[in-house]
Order: sequence, then structure tokens, then C-alpha cells
Amino acid sequence: MENKYYNRDLSWLLFDNRVIDQAYNKNVPSLEKLRFLSIASNNLDEFFGVRLHNVQTMIAKKRVDKRTGLNGMELLSIIYEFNSRNISKQYQALALVLEELKEKGIFEILRYDDLEFSEKNHVNDFFKREIADKLQIHEFDPNEKTLSNLNFLLYGKNKTYTIPVPTDLNRIVETGIPNTFILLGDLIYANLDKITSGLDIEQAYVYRVTYDKNKKYDFLDANMGDEEYLAKMTDYVNNRVPRKITRVEFYSPEHKGRSFFAGLFGLSKKSVYAIPGPLDLKFLDKLFKRYKKQTNLIFPSFKGLDWKPTQNIFEYLNKKSLLVQYPYDSFGVFLQFLKTAVDDPKTTSIQMTIYRTEKQSKVVELLKKAAAKGIEVKVVVELRARFDEAHNLDVAEELKQAGCTVHYGDRLNKVHAKICLIRQGESKGYVQIGTGNYNAITANVFSDISFYTHNQRYVNDAVKFFEELEGKGNTGFELVVTSPNDLKRMILRKIKKATQDYLRDGKAEVFMKVNGLTDVDIINGIYRAARLGLPFRLIVRGPCSLKLGICGEKEDIIVKSIVGELLEHSRIYRFTYGSGNSEIWISSADLMTRNLDRRVEIAVPIVESKPKKQMSKIIQMYSRDSANSYYLNKDGEYFKGKKLFNFSAQQTWLRRIKWRKYV
Repeated sequence: MENKYYNRDLSWLLFDNRVIDQAYNKNVPSLEKLRFLSIASNNLDEFFGVRLHNVQTMIAKKRVDKRTGLNGMELLSIIYEFNSRNISKQYQALALVLEELKEKGIFEILRYDDLEFSEKNHVNDFFKREIADKLQIHEFDPNEKTLSNLNFLLYGKNKTYTIPVPTDLNRIVETGIPNTFILLGDLIYANLDKITSGLDIEQAYVYRVTYDKNKKYDFLDANMGDEEYLAKMTDYVNNRVPRKITRVEFYSPEHKGRSFFAGLFGLSKKSVYAIPGPLDLKFLDKLFKRYKKQTNLIFPSFKGLDWKPTQNIFEYLNKKSLLVQYPYDSFGVFLQFLKTAVDDPKTTSIQMTIYRTEKQSKVVELLKKAAAKGIEVKVVVELRARFDEAHNLDVAEELKQAGCTVHYGDRLNKVHAKICLIRQGESKGYVQIGTGNYNAITANVFSDISFYTHNQRYVNDAVKFFEELEGKGNTGFELVVTSPNDLKRMILRKIKKATQDYLRDGKAEVFMKVNGLTDVDIINGIYRAARLGLPFRLIVRGPCSLKLGICGEKEDIIVKSIVGELLEHSRIYRFTYGSGNSEIWISSADLMTRNLDRRVEIAVPIVESKPKKQMSKIIQMYSRDSANSYYLNKDGEYFKGKKLFNFSAQQTWLRRIKWRKYV
């Protein structure tokens, strides 16, 4: 069967389209629309920074994408087509939102030519005083890397020049009139003659270059010791420089110049984008932050429910397990869990994994405090969290200096699992397993599940998990399943069991909620079951390589993506069998090859009745969602279902916060 899959990178761009779509949603407040447009730009920067090198490699080595049959140039052409569509939609939305904010009297962004005489004097004085001396003109060299997100290209008869704009300059310039601005690029463009006197300039462009940032960790070796590994990682971070160009964006009033820039940088025209407005819309986030105190322009603020201060969380867990959902429940629950361990004189050890933390992390502070009290603290710090490598090196050193034992886990497979084990002697312990990072900032906007238990079966598995990470081997888990060895096999085995039960009595079903579904083995497993009629209900926030309409007349697959106020991040699997029994799992792993084959991930079944009922209700809410759901069709596009009364899972949970006081 040909063309059984969608290309992951194209699916990523479809997700960005859904993010941009939030700026057209009448239920999204005006400033939040700007934030979504900023997020879309950030997503696209990541796409061109970490994904395009794969396409360029395909072109250079004349490879064909085995999943789709597309060669590199064909794929690059479709990426250009998809991205151009996104750009047009994004900038149309920007114009509408800015007009909306202007009409509401919030603020206005003007062009230089539209300023009053006094305003021009004000911004020109600002240019002379604060900007002019910081702009350096260089002869253009296509091989010279520019780290600036904003550059000017000055094209003359005999020479071409470039002016990189320092990144510390604010993109938003006040005009002297309250809440009236122009953009930095517009101001510089209007004053170019003041810094280019004597140069023969025929045409000026604003442009931006994106480079491949996905430098491989090509120094890894399974037997590498800690000191060598640290030295190699430090060298990697210190010497990481921009690599091959993956994208050039430019602005000119005529929107002409793609061929010119392609020739200038030696690129395909499919890597050059004429932008119909200001480059790099991430600056919109600063406008959001500047005016977010006007509460009618943003989503209503909320505070996730915290742990009841008079209740000892360990005493609670001694009686029953606990399941919470961020951000409707606060990350403070985990901090209380950790603080209770630190303050309890019976605590003998704390072990946990760290992948991404915020700066000045309370988690790190509590671990340091524990070590100072004589508690054995062992932390697995994954240094290879993309773009957080330098921060994680600092975290590891900070923990070591405080007396903690730091491990770096598997040298070949990133440790992406989220697990914390508290032990009180050899026979007693508490364990937390989650779907999201130990990061207090992202926990406010990422939807994740966090499970806490004193159940000895989970504790025993957690002990074995950390022993395996320390290289002590593993005699096998009772409940937990991990990658890269067993997680994929478990999922395929459960799908097969559900299929057998479905064929027996027609009542089985599989539900999966993940951020990405791109692994071919998992998709093929779904296809095999779907041809026999097994229903699948899939919520895939981002890239999805599974196609609809190829499994025959019995196919019963619904794929949707939920994009709303919060970022859906939890990974949930439910396998419902014909007898009415079901298994519900939470996991750190998406259904992507990197997670299942090249990372240390963890998945755990929720076996106790109360948290399992909670998970069933959470799944039911996600399944009912229509307000924030985009449905995949057989043509590979996403559409919003039209319903008279739309239901939002996120907004329902947010409204319910006020009905309770504590977790």
C-alpha cells in the first residue's frame, strides 16, 4: 500500500496553522491573539532550526522519504507551499488584531510616514541618541554568520552592505504619544540616509536568516565516563555555532526579491520567503506583557488548587493514592510532596530525574536542602535537553556542590522519564510519576497528569528503575514499562488484545492522547486493528503521520487535535477490552520513534479505583471537547466541527477550580 503515512514535517506546519487560527477565534481575547501569533512564529523558528536539515540532507544525498515517496526537493516545495499559506494567514490576522486593539483605544502601531511632525522629531531624536551608534555597516559576505534576528541589506551598483541590528534593541519604539508606537525596523529604514552617506545604495531590504541548530551529539559512547562526558558536553555547548542556512525571510514594499536573495545566499527559492509585514513576530509577546494588566484583553487569571496546608501529604498517601492534573491543580502539590520528604526525619533518600527546570527552581533548592540535612539525594540530570544543555550543566554542578549525587543516565538514550522516589528505610517509600517536567513555570500553562502513591508495587518498580539507570541491571518490573526496550511492545500488545476482544463481542476500543504520532510501527499496529474494525479515538496535538481512509470499510478512527488557552501535554493511553475491563496508562512518552526507540521513557498503569475513575472522567472530558478540537479528514487537512453548543474541556476545568478550595 503506497502513501500510507503523512510526512511528519508537513504535519508540524499544519499544527502551526491551528495555532495561528486562534487569532481568528472570537472567544480568544485580543491580547491573547497577539500571543498566539508570537507562539506561531516561535514554533516556526524551531521548525526551521531543528527539522529542515533533514530535508537538506535528503536533497544533498538524493534520498527519498520512505514514508511518502517524496524526494527532498518535492518535500521542500510542499513545505514552502504550506508555510506560505501559514504566513499569509498569520499576517492577515495580525492586521485584524492590531486594528481591533486600535479601535478599542488600547494602542496603535503606525508607519513612520504616518507620524505627525512632532512624533517624527521624537523618534528621530531617539534614533540619533540610542540607535545610530549601535549600527555597524559591513560589506556583505554570504559566508559570514549573523546572530541578529533583524538585518538590513543595502544593495548598490558595485557593492552590497549589511547592517545587523543588535538583539538588545527593543523592537517597539514609543512615538512620544501615549500608546502609539512604530517598529524599530521602520525607524531604521527611515533614517538609513543618516548612516549611509557616501554609499551608492539602490535598494534596501530588511532580512532575517535562520540556521540549522540541530548539531548532533556525535561524541557519545556507551562506555564514556562522567568526567569525559561532562567535558564533551561543555565543549559542545561552548562551541555550538550557527550551521547551514535553512531559511531566509525578507521584507520589501514590492514583495519582490526571492530570486535575488536565493542567489545571494546560494539557496533554493523554496527556502526564501517574502514576508508581508514586520519580520519575526515573537516581539508581539512584549506587547502582550506590556498590556496584560488590562484583564478584559486576556484570558481570566486562575490559580491552580494547592495542597491543603493542614494535611500531611504522606499521611494522606498512607491511606490512598493521589492523582492531580496541572495546571488546574497546582505544581505546588509536587513541591509540598518534596518539602514533606525534606522535613520528615524518617526520610533516608530522594531520587528523581530532571529534564527541564526553570531558573531558580524551588525543586533544586529543596533537593539541596535535603542534602544539607544528611538525606541521600541522587538526581539523574539529562544534559541533552535541546537548547537547555547549558542550564542543565549548571543545575548538575549546583546539585553536586550541595552534596547531591548526580548521574547522567544512559549515554545513548536521553532520560526523558519523569519520576521521583522518596524512601524511608528499605521497606517504605513514596513515588510520583508524571507526564510533564518538574518546571513550575510550564506547569502553569501545560496540561499534565501527576500521580502520587505509597503503593508498594509502584515503589518497588521505582527502586528498580533508578537502579537500572545507575547501571545495576534490572530483574523486571511489575507495573512500570519503559523505553527503549518494552514500551512500544506493550502498546502493540494491548492493541492486539483489544482487537481480539473486539472480534469476539464488538465492544473494545483504544483511546490515545499524545503530542505526536509518527512512529511507523505503532501506526501500522493501528492500521492492522482498524482494518478489522477496532475503534480508535486519538487526540494528537501536533504532528500526526497516520492517514485516514486507507483501512477499508470497517475503519473507525477519529483523530483530533486540541488547541486552546493551555498547551495540551499529557500522554494518556486507554485500552478498553470486550469484557468491559479497561487499562489506563499515563506516560512521559509520545508515540514517536525518538521516544520509543531512543529515549528512556516511563509509562505506568493506574490500577487503583479512585485515580482510575478520575482518569476515566478526564478522558471523557477530552472526548467530549468540540470547542478547541480540530478534526483530521481523509485529505490530510484539519477542520473544526460545527456544533450549535460547543463544549470546552479546558474551560470547564478552569471554571470548576472555584468550586473547590484545596486538592
